This record gives sequence, structure tokens and C-alpha cells, in this order.
Amino acid sequence: MKNKEIKNQLKKEFQDIHMPSRKEQLMRDIEYIDQLEVQQIKRKIPRKYQISFLALACTLIFAFMISKPQNVYSVSFEVNPSIELKINHQRRVEDVICHNDDALLVLDEMDLKNTDLDVAVNAIIGSMFKYGYITEAKNSVLVSVQGSDKEAREALKQDVATDVKDILSGYSLKASVVSQDYKFSKEREELAEKYGISVGKVTLIKKLINVSPDYEFADLVDLSINDLNTLIHYKNIQFKTITIDGVESHSGYLSDEEVRTKVLNHAQVTLNDLKSYEDELDVKNNQLVYNVNFMDAYASYNYQVNAISGEIVSFDVKM
Repeated sequence: MKNKEIKNQLKKEFQDIHMPSRKEQLMRDIEYIDQLEVQQIKRKIPRKYQISFLALACTLIFAFMISKPQNVYSVSFEVNPSIELKINHQRRVEDVICHNDDALLVLDEMDLKNTDLDVAVNAIIGSMFKYGYITEAKNSVLVSVQGSDKEAREALKQDVATDVKDILSGYSLKASVVSQDYKFSKEREELAEKYGISVGKVTLIKKLINVSPDYEFADLVDLSINDLNTLIHYKNIQFKTITIDGVESHSGYLSDEEVRTKVLNHAQVTLNDLKSYEDELDVKNNQLVYNVNFMDAYASYNYQVNAISGEIVSFDVKM
């Protein structure tokens, strides 16, 4: 007879009995059978399977926890060497990416993985200075931070840019630090891979083109950060999302006076003969050039002069 049938039978007997002692005994019997039913239900799942289920549940919970995306940020440094650091939310370096051969020289076999970000920044900027990539004549550094959390990446950008400025100040060098932050963009990643530059430089160029649409991306990609910084300054371009701390060096470029002397000598025109004269910094074939236009009593002249070497790239004279 099943437990349930026994219990029903006892309850039926209980209804027909009025003797207190018999009633109490039957109550105890019913309680005992209830306990047996509970134990029987518990035994339906063997203990070894209960343990297995518990272990599986713990494994699933742990897997869920470790599969949750962690905040990983990209911090890149661009001068001409292009170096990118992947860092975690604790600001420790998880990976180092070199985007060109100059970056390999800068790292000089340094192993920056698992180091604190501030240590890595000090090592990278110090090495760029050591190998002559950052000098008084080339004092611009681009700092870029990529990440999903806008507030966190802005704070990170500010901290890293300040560190770079302070490190170079320790070398008695007044730097111009261009800093920006942005979220992930597949288009920018593809352009960076195509041209072998950092996503940070891609972003800076695209923002410059948005303001000055006459330029093509390919026109600017080979310019150094100091060249781009000089072009931005010369054309008085203002950005909402880019911070420039410090003035870029112009000592590596021809001055307006030097350009004027060069083209007038080439055209065999004296300063007294000039009717009008103007020059403007521009870009041609990935080179900074001066576009120069002037007139005398006999002709109008148009020159393009390399802003660094002083080479006359082209000229035209109309009588």
C-alpha cells in the first residue's frame, strides 16, 4: 500500500474514533508518514547528481562573469613613430602595438606588458626624445585615447597628455601636445591598417578634412604630427574635440622672409619692384609648401616652395 493510501485510510479511521488515546496515536502516525513522503521526495534526486548540478551552476556563473566585457582602452602616441597601448580598467598595459619601423626602434626591445600606464608613458616618451624623434624643432606629440566610456576616456586623455608635457619639460623641452579621445570606428580602423598609421592620426586627419574639405586624406597621411599641428595653427583651425596644449615649433620651417628672398632671387625681382606679394602655407604631395603670388610692373608670378627644404617645387610666370 502506498504512503498516500495509508494516510487516507488512517484519516478515515480517525474520523470514526472518539477515544483520545487512539486519536493521538493516529495523529502521530500521520505525521510520521508525512515525514516519510518528504524524505522520499528528497531522495528522488540522488546526492551525487545534486552535487553535479551545483558544480555546473557554479561553472556557468563563473563563465558568465569572465565573459562580461571589461573596459579596455587604447592609448596611442604619434610623432613619426606610432605606438599604441592596450590598457585595462586598472591602467595596466595588456598589449603594445607598433605601427611603423620607427616605433620598433623607440621600444628598443622594452617589454611594457603588465606595467603601469604611467611607467610605459615615461619609457616611450623618454625613448622618443633619446632617439631624436622629439626635439626643439619637432616638439609636437599626438595623444589619442579610444574607449567606450566617454567620461573615463576623457579623464585618461587629460592625465596622459599632462604626463607627456611634464616628462618633456623634465628634458627642458617645451612640447605641444595634441590630445583627443573617441569611440571605436571600423572605418578609421581600416584606414589605419591601410596606411600603416595609428587610428589617432587617422582621426586627426579626418577632423582636419571636415573643417578644410579641399584636402584629400592621401594628401595629409605622410605629414608628421608637427607638420599637421603647424598647418592647423597657420590656418587657424579650431576643433571642438581636440585639445592643443603648447605651441608647435616653427624652427624647422622657412620663415616668410626666407621664402620671399628665395622666390624674388629666382624671379630676379627686387623688393622695390614689387606691386603686390602674398604667401600661404599649404600642402602638396604630402609636403608642406608655401604658395607664393606676387606681381611687378611686367608680370605676375606663382611659386610653390617646400616649407622645410626650401626647394622650389613649381613656378609659373605670366607676362
